[in-house]
Amino acid sequence: MKKFITLLLALSFCTVLSQETKACKCFQLEKLKDSMNSYSTNRFRLLSEEEVLIPPASYVSVEFINPETKPQKGSSAEKTDHLETVAGIPRNLIIKQGELNGSKAILYADERYDFRSYYIRLSRDNGKTWRNYFTGLIVNHNYFLKLHSPYSLWKDDEHLQIEADIRRMKKPTMLPDSYPVYEIVKDNALLTLDLNEITKDSDGDGINDIEEIKMLFTNPYSNDTDEDGINDVEDKNPRYKNPDNDFTRLWEGVLYGYYEFVQKADPLNEEFNINLTTFKEDMKKQREDVPAKRLDFINSLRHKVIVTDDENLRRIEPFDEKIIFMSSKEYVSYKAFTHSYNTDIFYSKMFHCDELKDTYILLVNSDTTGYTYLIKRTSDGWNVQIIDHWIT
Repeated sequence: MKKFITLLLALSFCTVLSQETKACKCFQLEKLKDSMNSYSTNRFRLLSEEEVLIPPASYVSVEFINPETKPQKGSSAEKTDHLETVAGIPRNLIIKQGELNGSKAILYADERYDFRSYYIRLSRDNGKTWRNYFTGLIVNHNYFLKLHSPYSLWKDDEHLQIEADIRRMKKPTMLPDSYPVYEIVKDNALLTLDLNEITKDSDGDGINDIEEIKMLFTNPYSNDTDEDGINDVEDKNPRYKNPDNDFTRLWEGVLYGYYEFVQKADPLNEEFNINLTTFKEDMKKQREDVPAKRLDFINSLRHKVIVTDDENLRRIEPFDEKIIFMSSKEYVSYKAFTHSYNTDIFYSKMFHCDELKDTYILLVNSDTTGYTYLIKRTSDGWNVQIIDHWIT
């Protein structure tokens, strides 16, 4: 029986059962468990009203409008109301769209793994060509953009405007299916966005500087951050070059492979082998049955975040997805910016067992599940055992 090992796991700490200690004594692993809470805990702090009213970025200005001076909402329908997508954007994601002097803009909200953020789709040639820009604004973090505002999206040739409620979070999400609680601080805000700053793309790679710095941790002044010859836009792992060694192949096999399980008396402890001598042929054959991911515009923007301090995992070649690998230290900065109370995928380093030759142990943890892997060198590759698994 083949089974696809997909590790949709994240960063909360779990208590690993005594079985792993029997399989592998590892001092470094114990130190890791002691320190994991320092970057896995999402600490909620109630913001003051004064803090919430501070503009979210230098290129965003905020004014408070008098309801009596609002323009009357036009009665004419959008010319694109009959379309399912506009410039590749599904209609249900669009906040507002507009055009001015041959320029067109679409303000929309898109989901990036575990949170949503605001983007601008922009054309300066009346819709012939389009570029995509991250605004630096996170959905539902203080600024709630209004769908049905009477204000036109274009303020002038270099600025967009959008009406918003300003709210502060009173209680965060506590469970995966729960929702945060907010209170309104101001319901009459008008945001002005400076397009000159938002559209700045210093290296000309098609990703604006704001997104490279805040979301991707790539170099905004180099269109090939890892210098592997692949543009950051096209690179599935733009931060790290793949050395294609035994350890990166191990990680790729664990993450993406279909492997026959070794038949054992204990069905809870899954075990399989990765043959390095036939690795490329095996992976090609195993991946033939995996449905290809849609290549539409929206899916081309989405990526996964993996948190790890393991140098080899960071350097894998992903299949059919873009992955941004972050160190645990970088992840703290990322979470502070995104304000997400969900957690992303975390893998520990592969630690060498203290008393066993060519034997390693690693942890993979999430809010709802976790694994402990014991990995051994074999004559033709790797033996991988799941020696602990928990689900809540």
